[in-house]
Amino acid sequence: MMEFFKKHREIIAYLVFGVITTAVSMGVYFLILAVAEHLGGISPEAAEFNAVRLAAQVLQWIAGVLVAFFTNKKWVFNAGGTSTNETARELGAFALGRVGTLGLDTLLTFGTVWILNAFNYVPFKFILTFTADLWSKIVASVVVIISNYVISKFLVFKKK
Repeated sequence: MMEFFKKHREIIAYLVFGVITTAVSMGVYFLILAVAEHLGGISPEAAEFNAVRLAAQVLQWIAGVLVAFFTNKKWVFNAGGTSTNETARELGAFALGRVGTLGLDTLLTFGTVWILNAFNYVPFKFILTFTADLWSKIVASVVVIISNYVISKFLVFKKK
């Protein structure tokens, strides 16, 4: 068992810190929505709540990128420069890669829904209801996770 963990340490660490990053991102998103609703008195049904959602989406993405960057740099890939300039360059490349995979995520999400609906997909229930939207997020998530790993490993934190 220990041999398995040693052999696959990098991928296991990437997945563990991915879960942590996702928790932080979602926490930021829902915290902002809760603050707007409970402290700001903005109802989720109100039109201005969409601006809050957009702000929450942007801030959750920033929080997620920052958490992912520093955990990937230190504990996943054990790589990268130590100078401020090198770290800034890596952070820029990392964020640019994440913007790219955000676009990929959006294309796959909408594309998968469109394809499934074009073929008259009928949702089914097995613990969850497997709607076209759920399938689209599953497909997009798998592709994005793999893409983010490849970008981080070979472009951002590449060994010199």
